[in-house]
Parts: sequence; structure tokens; C-alpha cells
Amino acid sequence: MDEEALFDMVNEAVMFAKEEIEKGKELSPFAMLLYDEGIIRSIDTVNETDHDSQYEKLITHLREKTDKEADIAGLVIVTRVMIPEAYQAQTKSGIRVHLEEREKRGDKIGARFLYVPYQLYQNSDSGNVTMQLHAPIAVSFPPEIFI
Repeated sequence: MDEEALFDMVNEAVMFAKEEIEKGKELSPFAMLLYDEGIIRSIDTVNETDHDSQYEKLITHLREKTDKEADIAGLVIVTRVMIPEAYQAQTKSGIRVHLEEREKRGDKIGARFLYVPYQLYQNSDSGNVTMQLHAPIAVSFPPEIFI
């Protein structure tokens, strides 16, 4: 797999989440798929009020999609979370990136969560909100989608 393309997809996903949060929007879980030829496609969740249901439905949809489409090389699912205290982040607010690659589907710990802690700041003059991202925290676990 093209590691640079994977990195670009992760970066694009985090930047989209950052922009949505800075605009004051509720960040619903969404996914991005990286295809073998380097194309990236996004998948949004359906309009539901329950954040957890959105995430679970997205996982179910992605399992079905990756079973049918062998040219999906990697994917991310992005959601807004409170970072668990055990990870000792600079702040509890975070963007979580669930990252999986097809070529690691057989690995015991072939998937990762990347917790990206952030802080929001509001400009007192303009009222604009900006986000400061901190270093991501990586946590490995068995694949849940490429199984």
C-alpha cells in the first residue's frame, strides 16, 4: 500500500473534522476509503440523533463494502470523542481516527485508533474559533472491518 496516500487520507480526514468543529457544527461520524489506484471517497452517516448508532451502522456498512470491493486498500472512520484518561492527553477533547488497511487484516493488532487531542480558542475581537491540534496518540487493536 502507498503509505503516503494513506497518510494524506488521514490528514484530509482530520482537517475536515477540524474545520467542521471550528465552524461550530456537530461532527457526525464519517468514513473515507482509499482505493488501490489512490482515489479517496467519503461516506457520511445517515441523519440519526444517536452518535453511537451512526458509528455502528457505519462499521456494518464498511464491512459489507470491503467484502464486495477488493480494491479498497484502506479506510478511516472519524468521530469526535472524549479521550480516555488512561492515555494522559493534554486535553480530554479529541478527534478519533479508526484506521485499517486491507493488507493488515490478518495481523493480530492490524488496526489503530489515532486519538488527536485538541483545544478550541475563540478570538475575542472577531469571535472566530480556531483549533489547536496536539500530537496524536496511537492505540493498536485487532481489525474490525477488514476481517
